[in-house]
Amino acid sequence: MTELRLISGAALAEPEPAEAAPPPRLLPGRHGMPADLVRAHQRQRLLEAAAAALAEQGYGRLTAARVTELAHVSSRTFYQHFEDLWACVLAAYEEQAARLCDAIETAYTTERGRGLNRIADQSSTAGAGIAAAIEFLAAEPDVARLLSAEPPPQIAALAAARRELIERLGAMLRKALADRDGATPLPGLERRLIGAALAIVSTRAASGDPQRLRDLEPELTELLLASL
Repeated sequence: MTELRLISGAALAEPEPAEAAPPPRLLPGRHGMPADLVRAHQRQRLLEAAAAALAEQGYGRLTAARVTELAHVSSRTFYQHFEDLWACVLAAYEEQAARLCDAIETAYTTERGRGLNRIADQSSTAGAGIAAAIEFLAAEPDVARLLSAEPPPQIAALAAARRELIERLGAMLRKALADRDGATPLPGLERRLIGAALAIVSTRAASGDPQRLRDLEPELTELLLASL
């Protein structure tokens, strides 16, 4: 079956990080697992492999063949789960975007429970969310590349998923800072700031060094909070 791939070009060239370790796989042969559990396991390996392959190859050279290789499944199995390469990458993006937002919301909830005064609580809550986001991305560099790298505009579904993530993060930040100092951020300012923050994260994530991502926390906190 023909694999979908994006024609590479100078505009899409990206640095090549070290090859990621493949996700765990089921042992060959009979294992007695229910068919639906096997399918779920295969799908999860493909999602993890999509993030790893993107971090390794970038959008310009990403192929379904590399995703199946890292997931240790056949091409037939790949197409049983996904219509094409970009459907797989989109599913991986949406799953990891939800995990990122959950990590931020958990940090918000924990910080709100500390019972500080209103303005201090709002600032510390937003800061806790930023710290949680940075730690989440640093702990999983492949996911950091997946969520922060801007997809080529011709991959419309992925571009839309990225915009949706930015909108959601902006809404979360706006809620954390609601009525802070009696100020209301300019409409759309959060989206622009978060887009800028993701661009910075993408550049650092390309190095493959988690500590370089963690070192971004003061810079991103200043960018997002001082600007708002």
